[in-house]
Amino acid sequence: MSTGLVVSLLLLLALLVLSYMLWVAQQRNQWLQLQAQQAQESKQRLRDFLASMSHHLRTPLNGVMGYAEYIYSSTREPMIQFTSKIILENSLQMLHLVNGLLDLTKIQEGSLDLSNSEFEIQDLVESVRALHQARANELGISLKVSTSQDAPVRMRADPYRVRQVLNNLVDNAINYNKPQGSVMLTVSSSANGQFVTFSVQDSGKGVPEDVQKTLFKRLHEKQVPFVLRPNEGSGLGLILSHQLVSLMGGFLDFSTQAGQGSLFFFTLPVREESRA
Repeated sequence: MSTGLVVSLLLLLALLVLSYMLWVAQQRNQWLQLQAQQAQESKQRLRDFLASMSHHLRTPLNGVMGYAEYIYSSTREPMIQFTSKIILENSLQMLHLVNGLLDLTKIQEGSLDLSNSEFEIQDLVESVRALHQARANELGISLKVSTSQDAPVRMRADPYRVRQVLNNLVDNAINYNKPQGSVMLTVSSSANGQFVTFSVQDSGKGVPEDVQKTLFKRLHEKQVPFVLRPNEGSGLGLILSHQLVSLMGGFLDFSTQAGQGSLFFFTLPVREESRA
C-alpha cells in the first residue's frame, strides 16, 4: 500500500472521529439545554403551586381560626374550649408552615424584601416572651428573658424578621423541652459593641447527633423534603431562620448535648446600612 493511500485513510479516519465527537458534543449541548429548560419550568410550576396554595389555604385557615377563637371565648364548657383551642393551635401551625414555604421560596429566588428600621431590642424580646408565655405556663416550662448590661438598647435591621427568627427558636425550645424544664432568652453584645447576639437556651433532650449535620439543610434538593421522624416537625423553621439571619448580615449556629438541652444563637450587626 502506497504512502499516499495510507495518509488519505488516516485523514479520513480523523475526519470521521472528529465528526463523531462534534455530533456527541452537539447532542450533549441539546440535552443540557433541555435539562435547563425543564428545571426552569419546574421552578415556575413550584412558584405557581405555592402562590395558588397560599391563596386557597390562607382564606379558609383565617376563617377556621376566627371561628375557633370565637367559640373558645364565648363558652364556659371545658370540652368545647379544649376542642376549639386545639383547632386554633393546629390552624395557626398550618398557616405558619404555608408562610414559611413562601418565604423560603422567595429567598431562593432572591426576591424577599427586607426592611431596615431602628427599633427597641428589649421591646421586641419582651413581645416574643409574651407571645409564648401562656403555652410555657401550660406545659410547666419556665420562660425567662435576660439582657446583659452592655447590650445595645436599639438596633437597625428588619424587626419583623428578627422577631420571626426568635419566635421559631423559642417555639422549638418549648416544644422539645422536658416537663418542668426551662427556656432562657438572652441578649448580649460583642466586645466592640457592633454586634448583638440573641441566644435561646433550653433544658430539653438535645439535638440527635445524626440530625446535627443537616439541621439547616433538611430541604436540600438531593433530599426528600418533609420525611419526618415520629414527633418531629418539618424543620422548616430552622432552615428559614438560618437563611433569614444570613440575609440580614449575621449567622445562626447552635451547640447541644444529649439529654442536657440545646443553645441556639444568632448574631446581627447593630447598625446595618446595606444588604446583599
